Amino acid sequence: MAWIFPRRIWFGTKGSVCLTFDDGPHPEITPWLLDVLKSNHIKATFFWQGRQIEKHPELLKRALEEGHLIGHHGYNHVSGKKINWQEFKRNFEKSNALVDSDLFRPPYGDLTQKQAKYILKKGELVMWSWMSYDFDSSISANELIQKLKNQVGDRDILVFHENEKTIHKIKEIIPAIIQEIRDKGLNFALVEKKR
Repeated sequence: MAWIFPRRIWFGTKGSVCLTFDDGPHPEITPWLLDVLKSNHIKATFFWQGRQIEKHPELLKRALEEGHLIGHHGYNHVSGKKINWQEFKRNFEKSNALVDSDLFRPPYGDLTQKQAKYILKKGELVMWSWMSYDFDSSISANELIQKLKNQVGDRDILVFHENEKTIHKIKEIIPAIIQEIRDKGLNFALVEKKR
């Protein structure tokens, strides 16, 4: 997909992987995650929903104070392909006003060409090279960790989620994943802008 949409960000910097988290902030997962990242001296990139930021503004403040990068993920988690232009623009702008970031990750990676052009005029479209599927209840934590061990490499942008579907799995997988990435001799980096 990266060669089809070259203006979007698909990969990180050499020698590193980017930990990214979608859908938060979440009142239970996010504080725990920030603690783990801090104790491991890791900065991550978060793509948060506007409606969640309105509920938990203190978590946005904390994440920024601790040096993490915050992008947005729409006000509501809705596919761009399932809403009309005005709804998309309203959803995007409402979220962007809460985060004030030029990084946007579309929910489900779904956008129309018109929506993508609009976003790219305002900032960066951040995609991913490795999806964890941590939200899929049919994939165990151990299977997910093994999948990462076999598949993840230099420059990958990894996606995890802060939501009710991942609440029981995320606390098991993140420490193991941090260790696996370090065992591969890779560092952690924030998503870098193209411009």
